[in-house]
Amino acid sequence: MHSTITTFLHRLLPSFLYQRLIGGWDHNGFNKYFKNTGWIFIAKMVTFLVSFFTLALVARYLGPENYGKISYAQSFVGIFSIFATLGIDQILYRDLIAHPEKEREILGTAFMAKLVFGSLTLLATCVSAWYLNDDIILTWLIGIIALTFIFQPFGILSLLFQSRVAAKYSSYVAILISVVIPAAKLLVIFLGQGILFFAAIIVLEALINMLCILYFYVSVFKGNPFSWQYSYGTLRTLLLDSWPLLLAGFSGYLYGRIDQVMIQHNLDSAAVGIYDAAVRLSEIWGFFPGVFIASLFPAIINARSRDHKEYIKRFWVLGLFSVSLAAFISLVVFIFAPFIIALIFGPAFSESSAVLRIYIWSLIGAISVTLIQSYLIAENKARKILFLTALGAATNIGLNYVMIPTYGIYGAAYATLLSYGTIILLFFITERRIFLKLGKTTI
Repeated sequence: MHSTITTFLHRLLPSFLYQRLIGGWDHNGFNKYFKNTGWIFIAKMVTFLVSFFTLALVARYLGPENYGKISYAQSFVGIFSIFATLGIDQILYRDLIAHPEKEREILGTAFMAKLVFGSLTLLATCVSAWYLNDDIILTWLIGIIALTFIFQPFGILSLLFQSRVAAKYSSYVAILISVVIPAAKLLVIFLGQGILFFAAIIVLEALINMLCILYFYVSVFKGNPFSWQYSYGTLRTLLLDSWPLLLAGFSGYLYGRIDQVMIQHNLDSAAVGIYDAAVRLSEIWGFFPGVFIASLFPAIINARSRDHKEYIKRFWVLGLFSVSLAAFISLVVFIFAPFIIALIFGPAFSESSAVLRIYIWSLIGAISVTLIQSYLIAENKARKILFLTALGAATNIGLNYVMIPTYGIYGAAYATLLSYGTIILLFFITERRIFLKLGKTTI
């Protein structure tokens, strides 16, 4: 697996970049991490291909208005979801790597915390939906999708798999879901059912994910959830370390999803559908650079404790490669946007091509922000993540408030771009010494 992907990258990348990113690494260690990347890559590729096919059929079947309703419901629930997860996933991942001897205590504490807060968030989401929406269908959609919160606590096992460099098991689950869930959506279309069934499929996906990762945990890792331990001290540590990430995650969801909520309340569901078509396509393409960041970041963290110069070099080159790949993808999608929209969504969504040509450039911003967050976590600067993402969210909300009434869905796309730019610019200003050091190290 890893040798095939390594050969592919050797042919794809310029020689100097390949040597910087891969050639100078310890090959035993690199093979370990890139084998892990290979499984993630396969799972993402399968999901990517199936998503294109399914997204096209569902959007064509529902049409812009109904597709916009379910997109709005997902965005509404997404804004609340960070409170169900408590924003502790990255802290958990860090601690599972650093303290494997405390695994049962970490898992047990995180599970109980997520179960309690997930239940409370479910209630809060349903109540908010009831008061904020006049359309009873929207309220039902939000209530059904919010049921996913009760299945999320077992998601901590995916972090355990990643910490053990065993992402293939999570990838098995992703591949299974990428087959079962589209099949369920096709069945709904074949039977001519409505959008409430598509919301139920989202819950089904969360249920399947929970059952499968729990199965691998018990059968492969010989784990026993009943042996998990709860520790108030561990909970206190997790919450103290993660509260900036919780607020940062909430801010991140705001500037990632608030635009669709504001479009719904300023325009209508059809506008949300047109806009979301462009957003979904942009997010699907983001897996290519994102998979390298997610899989190779553990190797970068490990290098930090052994050789700080090597850590800086790896992070710099990984960032260069990821952002360059995002820029290349954005250019290709920009050129072929009308063809892509017509092929996938059909003539009813033709207006989405203009939105896509704007929004696709936010892929560069999204990848850059992911790198920024990874760096700040490695440097234990979680509060700066909070500051940057809160600023980005405030910028995005303010721009949407001004631009959506004037420029419609195009204004929302420009607002997203500008909010990402604000975060990146401020990070470069505040961390300019680090970037000078990075540049000198990698020359």
